[in-house]
Amino acid sequence: MEKINGYDEAQALTGEYEKLEAGGYICKIINAKEEQSKSGKKMLVIALDIEVGEHKGYYQKRFNEAMKNASPDKPAKWSGVYRQMLEGEKAAGYLKGLMTSLEASNQGFKWDWNEKKLVGLKCGAIFGEEEYEKMDGSIGTTTKIKFIRTIKSIQEGNFKIPELKKLPQKGEAFEDFVSSISSNNEDLPF
Repeated sequence: MEKINGYDEAQALTGEYEKLEAGGYICKIINAKEEQSKSGKKMLVIALDIEVGEHKGYYQKRFNEAMKNASPDKPAKWSGVYRQMLEGEKAAGYLKGLMTSLEASNQGFKWDWNEKKLVGLKCGAIFGEEEYEKMDGSIGTTTKIKFIRTIKSIQEGNFKIPELKKLPQKGEAFEDFVSSISSNNEDLPF
């Protein structure tokens, strides 16, 4: 075998990465914007990164790694994202809960319907684990932002870590599950 061009200079990519544990973290809002879900409903999309502790900058590091393998047809994406629906029966209450947590965590901040002013604010975030199917068909777990809370609630440990969100089992039960949910499940606020 001939030596591959650039081998000596290349960074070793093993596919391994630091896994974030489920729990409560103090985060900083990196970006916020209103978007539409796949079904066309309005939602607030908030990009977060961990601001305090041993995992500080976790999502920035992951993004930087993703940038090394990015291409025009497969751009790098920020993975620390929280989505809050802005339409639906309970959307106003969930949004008010989010903004109340942000106001309590950021002295002088008052929600004025300008999502760009969310950038730079700090908050508490509760992360939980979810199962997903890997490309080889095996089951893996990932950690995702489930809820936004006050910084104080995270510091005091006043929160509950969500249970592992399991994938539905394939087969008859899976078919029943699929038929029982709405095709608009991306509109759920969690």
